[in-house]
Amino acid sequence: MTKRYFSPKGILSAVAGIILLIAFVVLSNLWFWASDGLPHIPTLEGRWWAGYYVGRLGTQWCVARFAKDPSGQLYMALLSRSGEPNLFSVERSYPSDAFIRFTFTDPLWGRIEAKQLYVDKRYYFGRLMAGRFRDFWKMNDDVSIRGHIADTSPTREFAIEPIADNKLEQFWAKYVRPEQPTPGPEDLLRSAGVPI
Repeated sequence: MTKRYFSPKGILSAVAGIILLIAFVVLSNLWFWASDGLPHIPTLEGRWWAGYYVGRLGTQWCVARFAKDPSGQLYMALLSRSGEPNLFSVERSYPSDAFIRFTFTDPLWGRIEAKQLYVDKRYYFGRLMAGRFRDFWKMNDDVSIRGHIADTSPTREFAIEPIADNKLEQFWAKYVRPEQPTPGPEDLLRSAGVPI
C-alpha cells in the first residue's frame, strides 16, 4: 500500500489558508488607507516658498528656497526685506506619525522651530476640531511650515508655504521688497551661490 502525501482535503485547507491570508492583507491595507490615507514626506527642494515672520519691526514678508550643499546637508536660504539671503541649516526629525519637526539655525539670525504635516495623510480630528465638517475625511494637501523664532521672548511667528513660479515675481515686488524689487530672488540666490 502506498502512502498519500497530498490529500484533497489538505490541499483545500492550504488554499483556503492562503486566500484568508491574502484577504487579511488586502483588508488591512484598505483599512490603513481609509484611516490614514497615503502619508508621505512633502518635497522641500525644487520650489519657492513664500510667507512671513514676526521680527523686531513687525511682520516681515519673505521668500525661501531649500537646497543641499556639496556634502548633501539640507539648508534653507531666506530672503526678506533687505540684504543677502540668510542661510539656515535644516534639521528634520519625525517624532510622531502626525507631523514633521524642523529646526532651522543661522548663527547670526537665530533658531526657528517649526512643524509640517504629512502630505496625503488623513487628519480627521484636527479638521473636525477646526469646524471642517464637510471635508474632514479628505487627505491633507497643506504642506505649509509653521513655527516660531525660538530665541526671542515672547516667541514670534514664522510661516512659509509653496508659491507658484508665476506668482513669485509679483509677491516679491508687492510684499517682500516693494521699494526695490530688483534684483529678484533668483538673482540674489545665484549671486550668493545657492543652486536654484
